[in-house]
Amino acid sequence: MLALLAQGATGADENKAGSRDTIVWAVLDFPPFQILDGEYRGSGSFDGLNDLLIREMPGVDHEKIPMSFSRREDEMRRGQPLCTPGIFRTPTREGYMVFSAPALVHLDNRLVYLANRAGRFPPGAVLDLEELLKKRTDLVGGVVSGRSFAPNIDVVLRRQASQPNLKMRATQSAQIVDQLLKGEIDYTILFPHEAAFIERQLGRPGILATRPILGTPPYIVTHVACTRGPWGDRMIAGVNNVLRRHAGTAEYRGLSERWLTGADQALIRTYYPQALR
Repeated sequence: MLALLAQGATGADENKAGSRDTIVWAVLDFPPFQILDGEYRGSGSFDGLNDLLIREMPGVDHEKIPMSFSRREDEMRRGQPLCTPGIFRTPTREGYMVFSAPALVHLDNRLVYLANRAGRFPPGAVLDLEELLKKRTDLVGGVVSGRSFAPNIDVVLRRQASQPNLKMRATQSAQIVDQLLKGEIDYTILFPHEAAFIERQLGRPGILATRPILGTPPYIVTHVACTRGPWGDRMIAGVNNVLRRHAGTAEYRGLSERWLTGADQALIRTYYPQALR
């Protein structure tokens, strides 16, 4: 790991003498966006985008390093020369990352809980996450730490981080759902097709229910991001060149649709004109 990161740093310096740059891609075990193992390996939307960038940036050497959400954040915060194929743009990350143009479109993150326990949650079309954390201390939420969900959700989680009924853990979505099934937590936050993918892996369709969270936009875009600095600026310039050439094609937009149901595919297509300009 350290050797590859050092190689990326050395490549950034040696580029001045005409050497090739190296992008070290921080990749996540984050089904169904990025799938590193098993039957569906490589079939996520971030996988497809990463493959496209590697193919269309032949003048750059590429390395992939699996990381957790929190490790990716830590490495980039410390200035290690990394890029990642799918990440949300936030004010905090602006301080240590440089971002591409919008790359992929995603439907909103939602509250996820066991379908047979739906009666424990307040009625209504949407759920107020902050009110849930403040007033329903009998319900325990669990989320993956180091992950950004949406601006309004991130603000609530930061504001309520000290609440005893909120557990933030450096783990993966499948493990969070396992805690849900074991009764260790009562709800989590996931994308709807992320929850559906986990149901498929478990062979238990319909076991999870999802509800929109108050204030969450109907769609969110992710970007390619690199560590802030001259090297990162140079890499993102190359990434944006690829996006400009491909973003209007049906094949490219199909990356955002991987693992969506037919209804959600139709819904997400309505957002492309404003999201991928």
